[in-house]
Amino acid sequence: MISNTVTLFRIGLTVPLFLLLATDGPGLLALLLFLGAGLLDVADGKLARALGESSRLGAFLDLAGDRLLTLSAVVGLIASESLSLVGVLAGMILVARCAIVATAGEALGGPDKLKASSLEAAKIGLSFAGLGLAMAPVIPVEMPFGQMQLVETLLVGAAFLCAVTIVDYLRQAVRSLQAV
Repeated sequence: MISNTVTLFRIGLTVPLFLLLATDGPGLLALLLFLGAGLLDVADGKLARALGESSRLGAFLDLAGDRLLTLSAVVGLIASESLSLVGVLAGMILVARCAIVATAGEALGGPDKLKASSLEAAKIGLSFAGLGLAMAPVIPVEMPFGQMQLVETLLVGAAFLCAVTIVDYLRQAVRSLQAV
């Protein structure tokens, strides 16, 4: 299946991304790997639907790829000491949410048993923008605030939406598990 191959390649990009961030810190190459993995995330789903290759395996690999990308970006940025304390805390919430939602999904018999939150797209956008901007070389544009303040704002916004979606997913899981 072509779409699963794309997803596996995307998952494979998380290793060099983490190593690059952890050893060299943020920079253009790390940003390009991160953005490339993000584009492949969009492409693999579109390919699966267009080629009729949608499957439980593909859905599992896609979710694993999403979580590994978040984990490698956050831990790599923390290892390189590229995030402020606020950024580290927000990043930890992003990673914790991945673990909590995965656990809730597994408790219900698979991730497709949880209804996606309406805030999911906004959470993904804020976290992707915040992590990407944290990896970007310093932007030489005059702004009323610094690049790191914008990173913190984006990541705190993503962390807030993570907290809200965690509550929603846990409510779903508890309701479903009580009904069994």
